[in-house]
Amino acid sequence: MTPLSDEERATLSSSVRAACTRLLPEHRLRAVAYEGPVGDRGFDRQLWEVLCGQVGVAAIDIADGGQTDDCPIAAHAVIAHEVGRALAPVPFLSSAILATRLLTATDGAIDLVEGLAAGESTAAAAVPTKDGGVEEAELPVSSDDAGQCRLSGAVRHVLGAAGAEHIVVLATQNGRPQLYLVDRDQSGVTITVEPVLDATRPMATVALDGAAARCLPADRPAEEIVADSLRYALAVLTAEQVGAAERVLEMAVEYARVRRQFDRPIGSFQVIKHRCADMLVELEMARSASLAAVEAVEAADPDAPWLVSMAKAVCSESLRGAAHANLQIHGGIGFTWEHAVGLYVKRARTDEVLFGSPAAHWTVLERSAALIGVAS
Repeated sequence: MTPLSDEERATLSSSVRAACTRLLPEHRLRAVAYEGPVGDRGFDRQLWEVLCGQVGVAAIDIADGGQTDDCPIAAHAVIAHEVGRALAPVPFLSSAILATRLLTATDGAIDLVEGLAAGESTAAAAVPTKDGGVEEAELPVSSDDAGQCRLSGAVRHVLGAAGAEHIVVLATQNGRPQLYLVDRDQSGVTITVEPVLDATRPMATVALDGAAARCLPADRPAEEIVADSLRYALAVLTAEQVGAAERVLEMAVEYARVRRQFDRPIGSFQVIKHRCADMLVELEMARSASLAAVEAVEAADPDAPWLVSMAKAVCSESLRGAAHANLQIHGGIGFTWEHAVGLYVKRARTDEVLFGSPAAHWTVLERSAALIGVAS
């Protein structure tokens, strides 16, 4: 893999940040958060078209022919950092990362991948998960109808399904997991938007009742492809969390400088200084953990599974702590809907349980430690 240079990182980061700053002002973000997803697509279509068309966020690792290029995950982490900072309501994690990774690892979906890369359509991954892994008991079932694959079953909490035209489904075929592609616009497919804490991270239940599906053959077992794709998405998610935590710290420091009490900025009080310093320490710990996870996935390091789990746990706890500290520093105004502070609290709580809670990932680490004889 060709590593990303510092200049390339800076250019990519500034391009994504500029688009988010220009097209996602705070009042628009609040409208999404409190009034629901933008339009019937479940995401901000205008912002997504700019990010795909002008920056190429969904095509950054797609080569000609719809296959995965050798661009490192580091590029996706840079994008995720900026998307997380802005709480951008776009299907980057659901479509450009998870669904695209699943599709590029299989055969027969090249045309679809090229459309996803161009931002012309989006896809979601209907993979039932529990504690960061696949919940096989919840997998839809595949049947054969005169040579046509049909799927039946339901998958809850599917990220980005509300606005996706295509659904990548992990289902069982004769007791074995297999990946399938389902088009949304057909009878037998019902997508129900779920009530969520963070409307900038929409989820839905995908119900299949004899829905026509295309089998996606691959040269690796479907379980292995899904595990690798989930690990990749988890590493990218930690970069999003770091970006959000970074913005939260900035908000706290900015407010502490301008809010005055007893004729002096509240940032001059020791308790506020200590709280901001603690937020910075937690942020840098999360940044280091995320970087380690990204580098491990990029290098196909055998330690990647536990490094990614560690990063997910650390980054989730860091963002949650920072978001709540920011809320306390802002005081009463932070609890109002007219301020963005609460939006980051909602994102922190949502990301905390996405693809496995910190407790679940700490359990993974404990098991890994036990396997090599290290006491927990």
